[in-house]
Amino acid sequence: MLAAAAGAAVLLVMTLLMPPAVAVYLALCLVAGAGITYLSGLPLRIEERLAFGMVIGAMAATAAGFLVALLAGTLGVVTVLAGLAAALAASAPGWLRAARGELAAEAVELGARWRQSWPLWGLLAVCWAFALYYLGGGYQFTSEGLLTTANGFYGDWAAHLAYTGSFAYGQNFPPEFPVDPGHRLAYPFMVDFFAASLVSLGASLTSSLVLSSGYLALALPAIVALAGARLVGSLAAAVAGCVVFLLGGGGLGFLNFFSDVDRLGGAAFQHIPRFYTMDPDRNYQWMNPVLAYLVPQRSILFGLAVALVVAALLWVAREHGRWPAYALAGGVAGLAPLFHLHGYGTAVAIAAFWALFDRRQAYLAFFAPALVLGLPVVAWTLGGGAADVRWLPGWLADLPPQHDGGIWFWVKNSGLVIPSMLAAQLWAGTVPGALAARLAPIWLWFLVPNFVVFQPWEWDNTKFLVFWSLFGSLLVGALLVRLAGRGVEGAVIAALLALVLCASGGLDLARALDRSQLTAIFVDSGGLAAADWTRTHTEPRAVFAAAPAHNEAVAALGGRRVVAGYGGWLWTYGLSDWTQKTEEEKHILA
Repeated sequence: MLAAAAGAAVLLVMTLLMPPAVAVYLALCLVAGAGITYLSGLPLRIEERLAFGMVIGAMAATAAGFLVALLAGTLGVVTVLAGLAAALAASAPGWLRAARGELAAEAVELGARWRQSWPLWGLLAVCWAFALYYLGGGYQFTSEGLLTTANGFYGDWAAHLAYTGSFAYGQNFPPEFPVDPGHRLAYPFMVDFFAASLVSLGASLTSSLVLSSGYLALALPAIVALAGARLVGSLAAAVAGCVVFLLGGGGLGFLNFFSDVDRLGGAAFQHIPRFYTMDPDRNYQWMNPVLAYLVPQRSILFGLAVALVVAALLWVAREHGRWPAYALAGGVAGLAPLFHLHGYGTAVAIAAFWALFDRRQAYLAFFAPALVLGLPVVAWTLGGGAADVRWLPGWLADLPPQHDGGIWFWVKNSGLVIPSMLAAQLWAGTVPGALAARLAPIWLWFLVPNFVVFQPWEWDNTKFLVFWSLFGSLLVGALLVRLAGRGVEGAVIAALLALVLCASGGLDLARALDRSQLTAIFVDSGGLAAADWTRTHTEPRAVFAAAPAHNEAVAALGGRRVVAGYGGWLWTYGLSDWTQKTEEEKHILA
């Protein structure tokens, strides 16, 4: 009861902190998405419809709004509302079906068992409180300028500010890189168009990122738990898996904390001195997923959700579904590439493997929309220059100056994750037998990136590995619950295993909450004034010559294009002319 009340309080606080039009828009996205789930004909629970619907509705409204804005050549209230209206119209047949008795029956069923779902309510209370505190304080305006007080805001979110601003203020249609004009925006930009839609409804540029990420951050832990419960057959196991995933990373990195305690004493507990899941000097590269992906990379909030929702829908459809269920799952997957390319690839690949197991014609209803909608976007995205495929056995294990070797690299970076995953799959009865076999292909998401690099920056292979970690964490959660149910000895083993799995990531998340260590000036007061002047006194499609810094005010906050932006981004995007443009920009500014 306390957990449910805490979760409700978090929702209330978030609602009160946002402009009314934004709150209504996000609520109606949820309504649209929940209604669309009824089109599947699957016997889902209310909480599943709400959690899945948050993401499905946001995708539908954003994609439709983008098409309208693309045709109009500009983004505004009318285009945003048109997209929302399209999503609501798509959900109308579903709500008609719900009104015939399904919704009432589901409400009665929830009332009869809501106490049994206490692991979910507890998880959401903690995750939502963390998200509210962490995201809510990420940006602060002071007399000094714009400050960032959380990991991810200072670096990666500078790019998201630029992309969001280019839609909200810069009429970036058709989309091109505002930090390298002339190149198609071959990047999963829909999460930033989603944020730009909130700007049109009254949110500031910075708060639009916070609100859009916050909305998705509320949905993701519920989706992991609920979709995971469908897969592994246990809500407790799925919640445990969600905890393992969110507190994961770093493997044995927590052992370095003891040397810090020896050196600093009690001060090491008061202000955790460093991150333990990401330490390149010691070749700890498996960073905590919250700090590596969920906060900084934004779009992966869609990607992880899509992969899980599609997997859950297909899993339920094995027993209860007909063609409409597969078609809905395919439609969700088909919308995914502009939201998150790796999420799309994972969803389609899992469906392909499962189709080989099940041999059902209904899978044609999945692949038709998934491929017809998705493949043109994939071709458009991959043609933008981001791919750089090459052979790199061992991945980062022996990349100079490191020489760990593949086995030791993964022992210290993942700790007991790999043996725990294997134990869960091989110990009969830990997860449903059909699932153990059907999740075997997820090891390809681990094995292939350990031999082949797909982008200019080798570390970006983690964008594949994180999906292995996500599905693998559900297996580990099932193992923990099974061990905990085997008497005192089993419970002790489960507790110790969970501690080892979560210690490094837990330390890093605790440090991330310490704003005193992470506060930095993102743009000073002069930069804020320059950005404001730029938006109000220059043409939306104007191109500026500006310093190629990630936090340059015109690019990050002014909503305008620059000749060449931060080189660290442009290199990872695989854009070939960024060095030449940077030199030309320097010449202009000289």
